[in-house]
Amino acid sequence: MNVLYVCADRGIPLDGVKGASIHVRQTVDGLLRRGHEVTVLAARPGGGWQLAAPVVVAETSPDGLRSAGTLASELDGLAHARDLVRAAVTNDLRPDLVYERYSLWSVTGAAIADALKVPLVLEVNAPLVDEQQRYRRLALGGVAAEIERFLMPRADAVLCVSSELAHRVRGLRGSSEGVLEFPNAVDTERFFPVPPRPSNGTGPIVVFVGTLKPWHGLPLLVRAFARMREQHPGARLRLIGEGPERKRLEALADDTGVSGSLEFLGAVEHERVPQQLQQADIAVAPYPPLENFYFSPLKVGEYLAAGLPVVASRCGDLTDLLQDGETALLVPPGDVPALAGALSQLATDESLRRSLGQAGRRLALERMSLDSAMVRLSGLLTKLVADASPRKQMKETS
Repeated sequence: MNVLYVCADRGIPLDGVKGASIHVRQTVDGLLRRGHEVTVLAARPGGGWQLAAPVVVAETSPDGLRSAGTLASELDGLAHARDLVRAAVTNDLRPDLVYERYSLWSVTGAAIADALKVPLVLEVNAPLVDEQQRYRRLALGGVAAEIERFLMPRADAVLCVSSELAHRVRGLRGSSEGVLEFPNAVDTERFFPVPPRPSNGTGPIVVFVGTLKPWHGLPLLVRAFARMREQHPGARLRLIGEGPERKRLEALADDTGVSGSLEFLGAVEHERVPQQLQQADIAVAPYPPLENFYFSPLKVGEYLAAGLPVVASRCGDLTDLLQDGETALLVPPGDVPALAGALSQLATDESLRRSLGQAGRRLALERMSLDSAMVRLSGLLTKLVADASPRKQMKETS
């Protein structure tokens, strides 16, 4: 089967280190490993990443990445979606199926699928219109919402990374048919446990992996870590990632007296993340209270696969995935004392760290394996193409 993978989001370079870029590469590589031919149509191929699949890039103007949320940027986004369609036509791409990662201004996949009379699969990772309005700016909100209302019922299948997103898409689509939950999956061969790090008289290393953005709850983590250090003065906190919250976190570390124990490692290539996790003792996902928690945190799957004991906020699908005291320690979102208490409990109890790490690894293998997810995805895409073939022949002969 020949799949055209479309990533029209100019904020997702193919060689990036954030979760979205990683997920794109995992999906493309996973389809290739299942024996499919894949061509990638991308807004930002990046500079150094070499996918095994051929990449087609649309010609765009030097102003193609203006400040997000401005009218000029949003008009550029609409124009770039047109340029991607033009690139598909120019390169005579003729896939059996179009798979698009939903982005704010793109109707690229729908236009190509309609022209070629092939199925369209839409992957939804966030409620982008709501997210843009809440955390950034959106000059053409009505246009963005109208594109979303057009796309969701148009797709032959919509894959959502969380139950919250699936519920939202069903409302936009007016039906549950074709709406499927596909949580983010983890490469359990790349992320695996190693023998516990010898303490050598030092305190535990607590690690967070992800972009430093408001919805990740990192100020809560810094405050909780400061409380934890009152009982465990040798503890250290490592933040792996970069983002707009860094200056705020640095100031907070100074205010709480933990700047000497807090390490900002910055953005790290995904290939190096397993090694970083192997050097840690406790992993954390400290989400704040968020309305309509729609995330499927890749970081949590990687923590579990690496055999680390996890402290996570009790929210969204994490509540169903993780069993408190068995596969992780769960705390109320935004509760600094509870988060500090869970970190201190794990710092003190080596046996609990070990048992949670082992149970978490089993959970990752049983429910979050990338290989299993790609088998399921491959089967779905194959069925869509098989079901569409008779309909396509009827349209072409009518």
